[in-house]
Amino acid sequence: MKRIAISSIVLFALSIYFVMQNRISPGDTPYWLFGIIFCLLLGYVVLDITSISEKIYNISKNVLLVTILSIVLGSGFLSSMIVRHETAPIYGVHDIILQQEAAIRYFVHGKNPYKETYFGTPMQQWHYSDTEVNPALYHFVMEPMYLLLPLPFYTLSNHLIGYFDGREVLWLLFGGVLLLSFFIPKDNEQKRLLVTLLAFNPAMLGYTLEGRSDMFGYFFLLLAVFLLQKKRLFWAGVILAISFLVKQSSWPIFPLYFVYVLKMGWSETKIITTRLLTLTKSLGGFLIVFVGVSLPFYLWDKKAYLDSTINYLSGNTSHSYPISGYGFGMLLHQFGFIKDVHMYYPFQLWQLGIGLPVLAALIYFLWKKTTVQMLLIYYSLFLFVFWYFSRYFNNSHVGYISMVLISAYFWPKE
Repeated sequence: MKRIAISSIVLFALSIYFVMQNRISPGDTPYWLFGIIFCLLLGYVVLDITSISEKIYNISKNVLLVTILSIVLGSGFLSSMIVRHETAPIYGVHDIILQQEAAIRYFVHGKNPYKETYFGTPMQQWHYSDTEVNPALYHFVMEPMYLLLPLPFYTLSNHLIGYFDGREVLWLLFGGVLLLSFFIPKDNEQKRLLVTLLAFNPAMLGYTLEGRSDMFGYFFLLLAVFLLQKKRLFWAGVILAISFLVKQSSWPIFPLYFVYVLKMGWSETKIITTRLLTLTKSLGGFLIVFVGVSLPFYLWDKKAYLDSTINYLSGNTSHSYPISGYGFGMLLHQFGFIKDVHMYYPFQLWQLGIGLPVLAALIYFLWKKTTVQMLLIYYSLFLFVFWYFSRYFNNSHVGYISMVLISAYFWPKE
C-alpha cells in the first residue's frame, strides 16, 4: 500500500486549524462550505493511496492544492475584509493598514505622508493603549513603495466596490509568494510541502490576515534571490531595491547579497573588468531604483522622511517607537536597567558589538560556500541578532524569520 505524503498530512492539519480558528464567512459559516473543504481535503489524501500514473497524480494534487488554498484562504481573507467594512474601519486590522490607507489619501491629495500626523484618521481610534498615545500617529514608518504600489488598487477598488482595504495588495503579494515558491524546489512533493508550509505557517498567517506588512516585502525579497540564482543580476538588483523600499527588514541582507554577487564575479573569471561588470549589473539596477524612488520623498522634506523611516525606530525622535516585544531591550527593562520603555537607549552599541562579529563570520562562511540557500539562512541569522538587540523584536518578526528559514530549507542545492 502506498504511503500518505507528508504534504497531505500537513495541509490537512494546518488548513483545518485555520478554518476552526478564523471566520471563513461574513456571517454564520454555511455547512456546505465546511463540506466542500472537508471533501477536498479528503480527496487530497485519498490521491496518495490511489494507483494512477505519476503524471496524473501530480496534476491532480496540484489542482486540488490550488483549489483548497483558494477556498480556505480566500474565504478567510474576503470575510475579514467584508466584516471590517460592515463593522468599523478599525475592526480586525493592524494599525499599519490604517496608516497605509490614510497615507495614500494624503498622497493623492498632494500632502506629504511623512510630514503629516495621523490624528483625525481612523488610526486614532485604533486601540493602542488605555493610557498612552500611539506614537505611530506622528510618523509613517514604512518606505515609499509601501505607499506607491497600492495606488492603482486604491483607485480601482474604490471605483469597483466603493472602498479600499489595504490588505488587498498584501494578500495578492501573499499569493505571489506561494506561486513563486512552487518553482523553487525541483521535486513535486517538495513543491507542495513548501507551498503548504508558507500558506498556513501558524507563526505568520494570523499576522498576514490582520494586515501586518511582512509578507508585502517578502515577496520582492524572495523574487530577488530567485532571480539572483538564475543569474538575472540586473533585475535581481531592481527587485531587491523594491523590497528595500517597502520595509526595513530587508536591509540586513545587503552585505550578504553584496558578497554573493562579488563571489559570483570572482569565481567566473580572473579579468578585473568582467568582475566589476558582474557587480555593476546587480548593484546598478539596485541603486537606480532605490535612489530614484526614495530621493523625491527625501527632498520633499528631509527631516520628516528620516525621522519617520530611521529615527522613529531607533529612538531618536520625541515620539519614538517604544522598546517592546521579546528582545534584549525588554530583558533590560525587566531587570531595571531601562526604567522607561520610551526613553532613548543606545541599542546600536549592542548591535555593533555583537552583530558585526556575527556578520563577519557569516560573510566568511558565505564566501566559502556561496549558494542562495546559505544566503537566506545567514540573512535570517543576522536579522535575528539585529532585531533581538534593537528597540523592538515583535511577534511578527519571529514569524518573518520562520518564513525565510522555511524557504531556505527547500531551496535546491547549487
